[in-house]
Amino acid sequence: MTAPLSDEDMVVEWCLRLSDGTMSPQDRERLHDWLAGDATRGERLGAALAAWDAVEADADAPEMLALRREALGAVHRAGQRRWLRTAFVSPSVLWAIAAALLLTLALGSLLWRQDGRDEYRTAIGERRVIALADGSRLSLDANSVVTVAFTAQRRNVVLERGRARFKVAKDPLRPFAVRSGRNMIVATGTEFSVERLSREVRVALFEGRVAVLRDTPQGQTSEIVRRDGRSVTAERALTPGYEIGLPVAGTIGSFGPVIGPMGGGGGEGWGAEQISFTSETLGTAAERMNRYAERRRVVVDPGVADVRISGVFNVGDVDAFAQAIAATFPVDATVADTEIRLSRRR
Repeated sequence: MTAPLSDEDMVVEWCLRLSDGTMSPQDRERLHDWLAGDATRGERLGAALAAWDAVEADADAPEMLALRREALGAVHRAGQRRWLRTAFVSPSVLWAIAAALLLTLALGSLLWRQDGRDEYRTAIGERRVIALADGSRLSLDANSVVTVAFTAQRRNVVLERGRARFKVAKDPLRPFAVRSGRNMIVATGTEFSVERLSREVRVALFEGRVAVLRDTPQGQTSEIVRRDGRSVTAERALTPGYEIGLPVAGTIGSFGPVIGPMGGGGGEGWGAEQISFTSETLGTAAERMNRYAERRRVVVDPGVADVRISGVFNVGDVDAFAQAIAATFPVDATVADTEIRLSRRR
């Protein structure tokens, strides 16, 4: 009689199944039940999937080579386990799996259940990857909060604060909807991110298509009005590599371009140690910098909030950010214990 697999072995098994894209409806039901059995499993599986993705891109990096040496030992010790006997697995895949295991064992969870919902949150400077019950993947940026509520008919997510990236498992009969402010983003199988800022919600598309619905006094609409005055749907206007900005409240078009190429906060800068801005407002740039600011935060006075800036900065280094702004623009940076205030120079 075969002994039941440990949680570590199950992480690997689900990582393999999700990565090869052969999940059946029965598999998804089993995954849902397994994730529901322990609040830490979703995040551990998410970390394994993130490690899996990193293998192809960073296989020759020194830190990955060192991890490979450790991982190979773990694979050899686990060589007789059932998940290695089910099919041929190449050596490169074996060490990738072991590397994922080593990462998952070091991670904890920040999951709370409230009224049948799952809530995930990150602290300032912290990032997390979570595998959701349907096989979708949630990458949560620093200082962010999402709630997740899945039913048999629909997959609902609310972005309360910050930024989240979604790699959606395909399920045409069960739409995947993310709400933030008055905006709802709907996808079946695609990859996109949603960012909640003080004045707007930004949706960046990496692959596939998404529909964007907005609440208005006249009801819900999928139409947006571009700067040239033409009305189109976001699903038609938003293509991979681009992002759209939608107001948290008020009318579209009051804060600048509606659709454009992804900025540093969209795709290329995701998860990096630097953050770039291209003609970004100072207020929005400060919001993004503050997600990683553990010592003090940047406060921007309304008089300079719309100043447009460009540049590349280390995440969390708000002191260097403020100094660069003060050296480039007619802006004063007043430093206190817990904040740096940027105001118009007198």
